[in-house]
Amino acid sequence: MELTKQRITEIDSQNMWGLMNDFPTHWESIMESTSNVSLNIQSHKISSICLAGMGGSAIGADIIRAYTSNTCPVPVQVVRHYDIPNWVNESTLFIACSFSGNTEETHSALDQAIEKGAQIIGVTSGGELQNKAEKNGFDYIKIPGGMPPRAALAYSFVPLFRIFQWLGFIQEGDKQLIDTLEQLKEGVSLYTDISDNDALSIARELNDTLPVIYSDALSMEPINLRWRGQIEENAKMLAYGNVIPEMNHNEIVGWESIAHLTGRLTVVMLRDNEDNQRVQRRMDIVKELVIDQVNSVIEIQTKGHTKLARLFSLIQLGDWVSMYLGLINEIDATPIAKIDLLKSKLAEV
Repeated sequence: MELTKQRITEIDSQNMWGLMNDFPTHWESIMESTSNVSLNIQSHKISSICLAGMGGSAIGADIIRAYTSNTCPVPVQVVRHYDIPNWVNESTLFIACSFSGNTEETHSALDQAIEKGAQIIGVTSGGELQNKAEKNGFDYIKIPGGMPPRAALAYSFVPLFRIFQWLGFIQEGDKQLIDTLEQLKEGVSLYTDISDNDALSIARELNDTLPVIYSDALSMEPINLRWRGQIEENAKMLAYGNVIPEMNHNEIVGWESIAHLTGRLTVVMLRDNEDNQRVQRRMDIVKELVIDQVNSVIEIQTKGHTKLARLFSLIQLGDWVSMYLGLINEIDATPIAKIDLLKSKLAEV
């Protein structure tokens, strides 16, 4: 199918295209509105950080955990569940991330954190999370609502960046945020050119195959997860992924018995120049081992001058790949019927 602006508008009935186009605008807006964030927590008491969230509300937590893994002096864990670890206590900073403010798993985790006496911050557009923050007197950062959580990553991530800045766990000032903003602006100008762009080319190569996403297990793991989630929600197709070096110790052997899938898988390798050197070599070898069994191996390198800009360069590219995957199959990106059905059935219990 030939893509035209008119056809995109017809398929994309709820304007996911527009939301993705506004990613830099969201980033700049929340960067400015949180520039003087003030918190009441006692930072000197913090010995651990636990972030809780689900889906699009949690991906920002994954990114901040990975981004600060080499600088944060206390352990950080992201919980995607109803229950929190037993180690959460009064010395834990617990950050509840719920875009809607009504995510049931996050509220279950939050209630347990309150019982354990943790210091708490909420990041939300409102809902019951805001109500609990006001009732219990804990900090919260209010973010704009009215869009799918996966389209609000700037609003979900930048407040967490500001919290870690306030704690002194990020030292760079705003340079990383500003460089990332410029990278996102450049990306929009490239990926909205429907005549020719990398996201559209990758989408066409992935089409009618199962994407298998591989990356380094540290800073690139949340980008790997984001790619899979966006393909699944926006394009309504399965995507699989794993991280290196762990998959070299198990999954790589599974490639020996996939004759029935030969040519039906496309491997995407997400790479950054700061990946561990041994991991970089391992990725080269993995490519050699699987290339004869797949439709193709697509290697994608981060772009940008700073670490945060590089990470978000691949996030943005993956978002647009998922958008184009849906469009070339005439699939509306925004609706998530099976998630809505699942929630309605849960509400009956």
